[in-house]
Amino acid sequence: MHFKPLIGVIVTLMIGASAIAAPTEKTQDLLTRTSDTALTVRGELSKNVYRQEPYQDNYTEKVPYQAEETYYVDVPYQTTETYYEQVPYTERVSYTDYEEYWDSEYQCRNVTKYRQECSNERLCEPGGRTCQPITECGTNARGERICKTRNECTEGPRVCRDIPSCRQVPYTDRECGYERVRKTRTVTKWRDEVRYRQEQRTRTVTKYRSEARTRTVTKYRDEVRCCVTRYREVFDHQYTQPVAVIFPQEAALLAGEKETVQVVLRGTEAAPEVQIKVNSSIFAYEIAEVRQDGREKVFVLKTSPKWNESNAGTKSVVGLKLQFNKGQGQILFTETVAAPRVTSVYTLEVRDQQSQAVLFEQRLQSTEAKAFAVAVPGLAREGKYTVQLHVERHGANVASGALSFDQTASYEKKELDQDEVQSLKNSAMVQLVRIDGAGAERVVIIRDQTAALEEVQSQYKLVVWKKLSNGKIEWLAEKNFTREAITLANGELGIALKAIPVNPAAGTKLYMDLVVRRDSAQYLGSQKVQFIVNKTF
Repeated sequence: MHFKPLIGVIVTLMIGASAIAAPTEKTQDLLTRTSDTALTVRGELSKNVYRQEPYQDNYTEKVPYQAEETYYVDVPYQTTETYYEQVPYTERVSYTDYEEYWDSEYQCRNVTKYRQECSNERLCEPGGRTCQPITECGTNARGERICKTRNECTEGPRVCRDIPSCRQVPYTDRECGYERVRKTRTVTKWRDEVRYRQEQRTRTVTKYRSEARTRTVTKYRDEVRCCVTRYREVFDHQYTQPVAVIFPQEAALLAGEKETVQVVLRGTEAAPEVQIKVNSSIFAYEIAEVRQDGREKVFVLKTSPKWNESNAGTKSVVGLKLQFNKGQGQILFTETVAAPRVTSVYTLEVRDQQSQAVLFEQRLQSTEAKAFAVAVPGLAREGKYTVQLHVERHGANVASGALSFDQTASYEKKELDQDEVQSLKNSAMVQLVRIDGAGAERVVIIRDQTAALEEVQSQYKLVVWKKLSNGKIEWLAEKNFTREAITLANGELGIALKAIPVNPAAGTKLYMDLVVRRDSAQYLGSQKVQFIVNKTF
């Protein structure tokens, strides 16, 4: 073990005693301004300054020394070894084969033969026909004599005769005799086969053995020496930089409003640099002046319009459309601007596309960012309509004091958009959420985030299983429900377990499969949407 020289230890202790712990510096701060704060907010930043200080330190040096080490070499030697070799030889072996030959056998078989058989067939023909005229007379209405002549025919007696008829009639007979027959018999044959036997041999081989050797080598060890001059940063002093931010008179805040100013200190003590950033949802600010009042860095701000066409214009209202839900028309749109001290007025108008007659008009006012759903009574789903939205924004922080824009949307009954169809097919839109209640009053809560369209029939089949003690699962019950039948007041869906019916004991682990099926002859055509959502409770 090597120890530091005593002088190195003393120097190190002296350096450590002279070092002063650096205080916490604050190079950035967040200044808060409220309605109770004056138009000027102040803060103070601080930064530590360090200096390079020399000190004496030990250093490590590699020192050579001589040492003996053992190493091993492979030394060859000759030896005899026994090995075995496979030697081939020929052996004559018998084997059984098959050959064909002809033989004469006495055989009988059935054959079909024909003989002539004759008989008489009686053939009859009708006799000759004899006709003679017959005259018939009578008196007509005027007392005149009238005669008519007609032919009357009679058939003669039938004439029959016998005609001989012969035919060939098959019959079975048996014939026997000697015939040549092909047969197979076994014969013994011989062939030469090559076989192998093991024979022992000896040979001389070169092998190697490991032998130890020693040699003298130069090695190095680390030794601590004193001393070397090094430099390190030590705390010298801390300087401060006061900061003031002056807001314009027209930027006074109201109760509940708040703004923050982030101030950051950069640069050096000789040339300090302060950067500020104002975070405000009410006003937009620009730096009008930067000055140095003694040690204090002062920033004078001025307001600029926060809301203009680029951030509060046409693109700030999205999703304008007219849709029907259960036969009721609705105008939907979403406001994305939440602007304090800005009042937004929305004028809605629905016109018939053919007659241009105004069918609905309504005026709304809001200061929030939210989704609007405005009921429009009296519209027919089969109609064609134009929806016009006129938006006006007023406020001191709006460019020129006010801005306005218009949006238009058309409605015509048609197939669902591809996005809406995909939404109906998306299993992620349906979740088994939780089980409310206890005992027989337990209700499975389901959330279906797709729109409830009148022409789309959604049906849910809840299948309930339970886990047995042996690890298997057992089917309990299942039942189908329509969306309309299980819709709750808050828009979620609820299926009571007793409606299936099933009432498992408390603490039973339940597995549930929810089979969702959607049909719509109008919107989905022949497409059938079906998927399964499952969860364990």
